[in-house]
Amino acid sequence: MTTATTPANDRQVEAAPQSADMADWTGADFDSWEVLTSLNVSDPITRVTRARQGHGQERTS
Repeated sequence: MTTATTPANDRQVEAAPQSADMADWTGADFDSWEVLTSLNVSDPITRVTRARQGHGQERTS
């Protein structure tokens, strides 16, 4: 990965590699990725992508 400076807070972070999973990300998804990256969470792209999928709703009788 490469290092980039985020314009909003002038902070050094690792730039996210572009992947097919990121094609339809919203601003909130990128914000989530930035937070996970700042916390040194492993594989933040996968975590954000999984969170976007949701868990569906359970049926009740």
